[in-house]
Amino acid sequence: MHDITQLMHKISLAPSRVVAAGKVEKPQGREVRPHHHMTWELVYILQGDIQCPIGDRVYEARPGELLLTPPRTVHFEICPTAWACYYVLIDMPPEHPWPRVYRDDSNRTFGSLCNVLIRELGGREPDRDEMLSLVSGHLDVLLRRTHVQRHLSPAERLVREVERYLEERFTQRIVFKDLANEIGVSPSYLSAQFMRLRGRTPMAYLQELRVQHALTLTRNSNAGLEAIATICGYDSASHLSRHVKRATGKSPGAFRSEEVNPQAEAKVTCSQN
Repeated sequence: MHDITQLMHKISLAPSRVVAAGKVEKPQGREVRPHHHMTWELVYILQGDIQCPIGDRVYEARPGELLLTPPRTVHFEICPTAWACYYVLIDMPPEHPWPRVYRDDSNRTFGSLCNVLIRELGGREPDRDEMLSLVSGHLDVLLRRTHVQRHLSPAERLVREVERYLEERFTQRIVFKDLANEIGVSPSYLSAQFMRLRGRTPMAYLQELRVQHALTLTRNSNAGLEAIATICGYDSASHLSRHVKRATGKSPGAFRSEEVNPQAEAKVTCSQN
């Protein structure tokens, strides 16, 4: 972790400037000829499976993926079907630590950021430049994180991917075998790596997430336990109460009725069941 922190400190935090942004739709058979820009070009695929020669490599991208081309790098797009994309031109140093291809998350975070940049650049709001700076900065941070991720071990990247998966879907019914299949590893391997690096199983981590969110809602809202149970992925209020009691030694009602010290949060340690 210390090495990763040092790496983050070495990364340049150069300010970004959005030069152009928009949406392109191409009919079947229409390709983009070789070209280059004086800025970084970010292309977010909305439709079609794209082949994109960038420099001396050929990258393939599907809907939901972002292609990033450094300044002065010749590239073009090939797609046998109709295709559509967002594009954003950002003025950043050629050596800036961005990946060449990035797969968006389940919330389509990068697609949303590109869409906001397009809308803001074409608008006339008085605070437009400030918004462009904030959104492009957000996008920059997320992309630089992928640069750091490459220095992590494969097992650590796997565990972090699973943690993100669970954090995004903890309200849903999750079957461990299906989770492993979606990630692309065997359940036994996933469980062993998660236990080795985090000291608990993925499903125990899922229960921690659910209990923590349930306690936050219990303390800070007037929602009933049945509603909180549904929001946090439990089958019923009794199911919720059982897990909260097992993790903290107290019932959900106890957390709602007592005066909680904001400096002393309850420690949550959950079992897998």
